[in-house]
Amino acid sequence: MTLTVRALAPGDPDDLAAFLALPEEVYGADPFYCATPRSDVLAGVRRPEFADSQRVLLAMDDGRLLARAVARRSPSLCDEAGLPYGMIGFFEAVDGPAGREAAAALLAEGVRWLRETGAGTIIGPMDGDTWHRYRLNIGPISPIGPIGSLSPTGEPPFLLEPYNPPCYPALWEAAGFRVLETYASTWVDTAAVARRLEPRHREALAAGYRLRPFAGLRFEDELAAIYQLSTQVFAGNFLYTEISEDDFIDLYAGSRALIDPGLIWFAVSPQGEDVGFLFAYPDLFRAVAAMRGRRDLAARLRFLWHRRGAGKPAAVNVKTLGVLPAHRRSGVGAALMYRVHVEALERGLLRANHCLFRAGNPSGGMAGEEAKPLRTYHLYRYEG
Repeated sequence: MTLTVRALAPGDPDDLAAFLALPEEVYGADPFYCATPRSDVLAGVRRPEFADSQRVLLAMDDGRLLARAVARRSPSLCDEAGLPYGMIGFFEAVDGPAGREAAAALLAEGVRWLRETGAGTIIGPMDGDTWHRYRLNIGPISPIGPIGSLSPTGEPPFLLEPYNPPCYPALWEAAGFRVLETYASTWVDTAAVARRLEPRHREALAAGYRLRPFAGLRFEDELAAIYQLSTQVFAGNFLYTEISEDDFIDLYAGSRALIDPGLIWFAVSPQGEDVGFLFAYPDLFRAVAAMRGRRDLAARLRFLWHRRGAGKPAAVNVKTLGVLPAHRRSGVGAALMYRVHVEALERGLLRANHCLFRAGNPSGGMAGEEAKPLRTYHLYRYEG
């Protein structure tokens, strides 16, 4: 084996094609892999704010790509020492001894380059910020298929869940990375949550708050309203970085077909101002996975066929709950949760996945004791 780690050659179509094609080799016929369109990956790699502060890395053996990653310095996020955070993202590696060796060399080179160019704390996997892909899915793991499955029961991941081969955490830890943050997803009977939170919903309404659904006919305006709330609600969160309103809307512009306006709700104060929101969506994983990372007519037809047939959703994914600080003791968070779970029941979504909440976040406990663990996720920091 003749392993080399080098930067992607600018303008080299073969290098770029190999970078974009690697996930197809890594995941093969894994039925639980939901491919990201290559155009989206390419747009992420070419984000202009990282143009002068990143290196795209390839680990090669005699012309075969074994692992890839992108090392970046944050343009806006600094650690306690005032140094820019370093990030390693877009990570993929083939399975087996060759993949392990390649991943070790790749991550070491990413750390070396980030240190050499002035980065402080180095974290990953993170594709640039918390608005984009980050974290590893830790499982629990069930050995289904050639590379295993991160589902404990043979069920697929939920839509937009981080997904990776089960060997990835060990690769990062072997390279000197240790857990920085832990996140979790749980699942619960939808009706149980509605019953539990109904009294809190009544109390919030009695206090003068009201709830309104996302207005689908004003799609971009409503996304802008969520953006404005998010910049106030989450500004103090760990690793929060600002994003422009246009970039935020672009993130969700292609998801209109995935959104059910009746599962996204706003809380309105007695003074008539939006003070909170809950973003949930039907779990259309199978329908989206059937598109195989494409957006052509055939892919759209496969999506529609699965959405109405075998891929018809049975669960609602409760993703983001945000309430302005001045209104967090008013019960509007619980009221939003109640409303969305009632709406989900009316749509026949009998299961609720409470998705990707940071350990210790109060919103993770709103499902009560009925919530059952689903999967865990880690974000790492280099401590080697």
